[in-house]
Amino acid sequence: MKISLKWLKDYVSPGISPEKLAYRLTMAGLEVEKIFSAGGDTVFELEITPNRPDCLSMLGMARETAAILKKLRKFPAIKKRVWPKQKCSIEIDDKKACSRYIGTLIEGVSIKKAQEKVIKYLTILGMRPINNVVDITNFCLMETGQPLHAFDYDKLAGGKIIVRRARKGEKITTIDDAERELDPSILVIADQKRAVAIAGVMGGKDTEVTERTKNILLESAYFDPILIRRASRKLGLSSDSSYRFERGVDYKTVEAGAARAIDLILQSAQGKITKRSDVIVAKKKAHQERITISKDTINKRIGAVFSAARYRDILKRLDFSVTSSKTGTFKIAPPSFREDIKADEDIVEEVARIIGYDNLPLSFPQVKASAILPDPKRIARRKTRDLLLAQGFNEVITYTMISRKDLKRSNQEDIQSVEIFNPLTQDQDIMRPSMLPSLLTIVLSNVNRGQKNIRFFETGKIYTKKEEKDVLGIIITGVRGNDWRQTKKEDEDYYDLKGSLEQVLDRLGVQKTKVQFKSDQKKFFTVGQSASVFIEGKKAGVIGKVEDNVLDRWDIKQKNVLFAQVDMDDVYARKKQQLKYKPVSEFPSVSRDISLAVQPHVTAHDIERAIRATVEYDKQVILTELKFIEKYEGEKISKKQRGLIFSLRYQSRLARTLRDEEVTEAHEKVCDVLVKELGVIRR
Repeated sequence: MKISLKWLKDYVSPGISPEKLAYRLTMAGLEVEKIFSAGGDTVFELEITPNRPDCLSMLGMARETAAILKKLRKFPAIKKRVWPKQKCSIEIDDKKACSRYIGTLIEGVSIKKAQEKVIKYLTILGMRPINNVVDITNFCLMETGQPLHAFDYDKLAGGKIIVRRARKGEKITTIDDAERELDPSILVIADQKRAVAIAGVMGGKDTEVTERTKNILLESAYFDPILIRRASRKLGLSSDSSYRFERGVDYKTVEAGAARAIDLILQSAQGKITKRSDVIVAKKKAHQERITISKDTINKRIGAVFSAARYRDILKRLDFSVTSSKTGTFKIAPPSFREDIKADEDIVEEVARIIGYDNLPLSFPQVKASAILPDPKRIARRKTRDLLLAQGFNEVITYTMISRKDLKRSNQEDIQSVEIFNPLTQDQDIMRPSMLPSLLTIVLSNVNRGQKNIRFFETGKIYTKKEEKDVLGIIITGVRGNDWRQTKKEDEDYYDLKGSLEQVLDRLGVQKTKVQFKSDQKKFFTVGQSASVFIEGKKAGVIGKVEDNVLDRWDIKQKNVLFAQVDMDDVYARKKQQLKYKPVSEFPSVSRDISLAVQPHVTAHDIERAIRATVEYDKQVILTELKFIEKYEGEKISKKQRGLIFSLRYQSRLARTLRDEEVTEAHEKVCDVLVKELGVIRR
């Protein structure tokens, strides 16, 4: 926003140097970024925050200057008129997008060069002079902050104005000579045949005012700020009008801006007002309640002591309506152009900035030392990372917003997702409901660059329509890590991923016996090579080999990709377990193997749980290790069964060596339980 010092002096006399004025404005929250000379004038370039559209005009800045410097201000007088009874033909189709439209027909105008003063002010602010009518609309825009537009009335088909949405594929050539294609998301001003302006953004070439124009229709309206902002961004077209409309113009200035422009047009271009319409679809609601605050409250919050009269004077200079009581309590109604004033804190800020932040006393706050306890979830998340890094994994961080097409090609389109109402790109139109698409994106990028041995993980969030969850996602592919003990290189498999996940959960306080993997088929996993992960009987995730069709859709040239995802909210919430040292036994342990023939429905987890439960209550022996050794399916066993071999290691609960008969007794109990409860056959 640029303001001319000479132009500002038409309304208020600062009485101080430009540098001091710039400093006072900045201390009042209106940051002056630059001061420079142009055409014998001093120009201030300011950074106006989005909540202060009232300062995007010369009158707004004059009001602020007068309040800061305690000066009188003189705003231009507007002539009171009796409007003609004949109405302009104005129709508003989209009543939500345009709540007020004032159209004034002025006939018999003389189009010529504008007054030198108008031309000089506009030129200094970087605007190109065109003719007296157009220059006056620009002058009033900069003066009042209300965008205006003048149409050549004789070029309007049917002499009618229609405020509507653009039709699909409709085109318009704007006054910058560019043809633009429109769509129904854009509001236009149209006549009976075509669009003649992009509402709130820019007028059309076909109806612009030229030296041959005799009759003009002056537009002053209130458009929906959000709609104007979207249209401006979609078209890549910004103007002084759209800059103000999208921040919100003052509803009352719609009429005042039009009246000011009419006065200047009649002075410069003559003519006669023959028709006028003020179409009000919906009046803008004023502040419903007054803000109540006391003098003592303001003094306390700004850390200074000023009188009630000082505060009342400041607020009235800013055009606030103020009534006060003898006790020093104010009831304050903000003006219509200050929609950002909603609470007593806003009133305190207004008073403080006009006094000047540099004029308020300084004091250091009292800082009390307090212990800030670490977040248990954050500690657990960090520990999870450390555990996986120690296993040779690399951490990745991906976007939480993904494309719906990525979900579809991952065979997860049936998972309900949260749509983004206004996505920044087409590739980020939903919040991810699964880690799989995000991690496949990283796998694709690495494989395409020749890195085929991959061990990645991510700790992050997924989102459903009900909730968001902390999850751990792991993906592996390629050859198992180098080991000098292995002469043959083997591919990563399901058990590598399962083992890594079990180790992480175990170190986070979830006992191995509480974690169960149950066969469960998912569309994105290969048939027979997937499972659901259960923690203490509650489903917590999935694990398996990614379906080849999914990899083909992603164009991943790798046929062995394994993925796991586990909900970590409950895991992170677990209390940290106190680790206790147990001395290594000086006495030898005894190993016994057990070979079983089991039915297909009996899992290794079922067998392990039964064994541990049996030995747990034995008074003589401890089961120090239970290891799955081998699975066998072949001629020596029934086709309806499979052979499983486990190795059990026993040790005495007491400080001595176990006797053979004690081990045999404990081992036979285990075998009997397996036969009776699970129906297994000892081989």
